[in-house]
Amino acid sequence: MNRRLMCFALITLVAAGAETTRADVVADTVVIKVGQDLYVSFTANGDSLVSPKTVPDANGPDPIVSLQLTQSGPTRTLQVTNGYARSIGYRAKTRKRGSRKEVELPVSAVRSGMQSTMSLTEPFDELVLFEFHLQG
Repeated sequence: MNRRLMCFALITLVAAGAETTRADVVADTVVIKVGQDLYVSFTANGDSLVSPKTVPDANGPDPIVSLQLTQSGPTRTLQVTNGYARSIGYRAKTRKRGSRKEVELPVSAVRSGMQSTMSLTEPFDELVLFEFHLQG
């Protein structure tokens, strides 16, 4: 009985630890898959952009960040359009289905009213964008 209890406690601790390894990108993230177009609005908290919400289109009263992830051959291209009056910055990670491996990309920035394009050749299924913030 004592061995079973210790084993159960160990398994519980390991499982709890496994959940926290991805906790750094759970809050305030936007996940986009290849072939998707997303329009996202945020709540500004100082210079941080939090609580992302997907909206049906870019025609609304709030500033919108539009995201498009396309594929042409082995190359995937992320296009980000900034609808804010200030530049925005964000971090991103790639994920491949069935793998725990995540590849973090360089920190990116998009000037006010402009578009940013990033081409990626690393195979992945989805892109996780997080830590959106206003700059300048």
